[in-house]
Amino acid sequence: MDTRLICRRFVHATLEIRHSLTRTHHTHNMTNRYDDLERKFGISAYCSPHEGFAAVVKARYSDFLVHEVDLNGNIARLESLETPLCNDSKVEVSAEANTNANAAENTRKRKKIDSADDPIPDSDNKCSNSGSGGSEAQTAPSTDWDNRNQDLSKLIGDNPAEELVLFLKQHEADDKGNIAAGNNVQKFYTLPIITDKQIRRSIHFLIKSGAFSSMARADNHEGRIRVWHRRFESDMPKDTFSGGRGGGNNNSKRKQNGGKRGGSNRAPWPTDRPDYLRFVLYKENIDTTTAAKDIVKMARLNPKRGISYAGMKDKRGITAQFCSVYRMEKEQLLVVNARSTNGNGAAEDAAGGGNTSTKGASVIRLGNFAYSSEEVRLGTLKGNRFDIVLRNIDVLGDADSGARKQLVQQKLEIAGKALKAHGFINYFGMQRFGRSHDTHEVGIAILRGDVEGAIGIIMREKTDESPRIAEARQRWARRFESIDIAKDERAAREAEANCARAIQRDMGRFMVCEKSIVNTLSRKPRDYKRAFGSIAKNMRSMFLHAYQSYLWNKVASHRIETGGSTEVRVGDLVLVGDKPFAKGGSGTSGLKGKSVKRLEEQDVKEGNYSITDVVLPLAGSKIRYPGGSTGEFFDELMKKDGIQKDSFARIGSIDREIALGGDYRKLVCKPSDVTWESFQYNDPVQPLLQTDLMKANGINITANVLSESTTPEKSDSDTLFGMVIGFSLPPSAYATIALRELTKRPTSSEYQSKLELSGKCERNIYGSDNAS
Repeated sequence: MDTRLICRRFVHATLEIRHSLTRTHHTHNMTNRYDDLERKFGISAYCSPHEGFAAVVKARYSDFLVHEVDLNGNIARLESLETPLCNDSKVEVSAEANTNANAAENTRKRKKIDSADDPIPDSDNKCSNSGSGGSEAQTAPSTDWDNRNQDLSKLIGDNPAEELVLFLKQHEADDKGNIAAGNNVQKFYTLPIITDKQIRRSIHFLIKSGAFSSMARADNHEGRIRVWHRRFESDMPKDTFSGGRGGGNNNSKRKQNGGKRGGSNRAPWPTDRPDYLRFVLYKENIDTTTAAKDIVKMARLNPKRGISYAGMKDKRGITAQFCSVYRMEKEQLLVVNARSTNGNGAAEDAAGGGNTSTKGASVIRLGNFAYSSEEVRLGTLKGNRFDIVLRNIDVLGDADSGARKQLVQQKLEIAGKALKAHGFINYFGMQRFGRSHDTHEVGIAILRGDVEGAIGIIMREKTDESPRIAEARQRWARRFESIDIAKDERAAREAEANCARAIQRDMGRFMVCEKSIVNTLSRKPRDYKRAFGSIAKNMRSMFLHAYQSYLWNKVASHRIETGGSTEVRVGDLVLVGDKPFAKGGSGTSGLKGKSVKRLEEQDVKEGNYSITDVVLPLAGSKIRYPGGSTGEFFDELMKKDGIQKDSFARIGSIDREIALGGDYRKLVCKPSDVTWESFQYNDPVQPLLQTDLMKANGINITANVLSESTTPEKSDSDTLFGMVIGFSLPPSAYATIALRELTKRPTSSEYQSKLELSGKCERNIYGSDNAS
């Protein structure tokens, strides 16, 4: 054997041993610091024994792609970029229209209007995209006049578009209404005769979009479309408003119909067309609830009906999901696609944040329209497809680039195969327990019947809050400082009411629970049951679900540590019946349609069940508990927290809205369609994953896929390694927990915040360990 090859292998082996020893030391210290937080919530075991690796997760929101999977296995993907302006039909203009009477007047006024070139703010149509992180991004269309002109030109031709824009600019520049007060004022602009029905409809939707709706209205008169400036809306004939489904002036229509809703110009829905328009909602850096509200506003939908969807998707990521609206034509929704949603109209924004290294704007796109007889409803999904980027993978430390490349490929191959073969323990992620990791404590207090204690936990001082909020919480804690509550209840009530009123304005925008509490106690001091009841139902339920999750995680770890992660054992519960949603089941959560069996010795011997059939209950009044040490551990945990099993039944009698019947959850989750690919790159934040929007715009990824022939583009120190892993999970399974199994690293944001995008990934953790 070649001596050089022997030496090289020896060096590599020595480095690997040194690395392993170093990693053991560092991982131990890291475990003490960051894993302890996860252990507190029961997240402590693994399914497979492979050694993990360090990597940065969610460095950019575009590193986390989620595509919803419906009950039929269809994946929600944005495959086309339709807009109301992309119709290829020619606009037919009559000879009369070429000599439109408006042309002479507008040409005469051109010189006067040229001084009003500055864009007019479209303040009435800016949509706030405030997600869970509290930041805001504008999704209203751009107010640039050139862009408006271009949009109109595609529909009505250059000359009419220019004249219409000049007409609107004139009135927008006339802040004092001097022109409107004059004689023979032009109140509307009449478009040329347009014979194409589709283009006429697109014009109406464009005028109702955010680009024009703050300044213009449209109606139909003698076979033509007229565009009015908004200040003359009261002069518009009441029977000529642009109708359409969900459009027009509903108040005027009701006046015409004796106060009844609806209008005579609303065409009947075609009998051969299904009731629901189904589509894909593609969004970046915005949560589902906010995106739905913005779509309703931009497309002028009925807010009460809005749009329906199967599941909630977080803000920080790029997601695609199925939605539906009732009896709507797609052209009304396509106004959402008419502009780049962050408001400046820049070309790169049309490709989405996944195409840039610094953009954080919100993006909404709609596509893949089709009519369906069924509404998309909550719970009607099979799961989600995840594609996730892991950056700056660190497996060796100080080795040269060639050795690092080889080890990266080996470690990622081992880790990927282990996740595919063994799956992961189906823990609830840390996000389940709130930013301050205390939501389960509120649940414990409620189950104990200690409502005042629950209010105290919600209102107590938290870490990493602004000084103003911290001071407000401190004032609340001191509200009875000089009062003997047992002897002077009246003084206590007065002090609490005064304190609640004083700190109301100091509560942050997203402190909805705290705001509800202090608002109620400012009027009804010391009535803690009423104060807790004033919190929204979903938030009150969240506290109890957090305790269910806390118990489940603890028991799951106990079951794995005592019984292993590969075999069933006597006393385990297995799911033997689970009706789908369409056949009367409860969908993603709930007991309806589910049945379980407790395994006996004969069941284990026959080998009819595997570890993936095993479920653990989410504690409640209607579930069955496992046998053996697992069931005993449930009792032990609840006893430690001062809770009995019948506490879950009692909570339903106190507050029916948050009754806890319970549920069942798989112990081990095996992801399907697991794929992975490793990359070599140099820019720490360059795109490594092609989004739907990038693909639609023909934008490719430039990073090199790792292979035997891949060589570093720059010096060894500049070479970075990344991974894109994809897998599909059932509803309610956490992708972050799957990544925990893959990397053997904590999932907490505290740990991730310490990692570096270049150099040694965990150097901040190592440095602080060495310092201690």
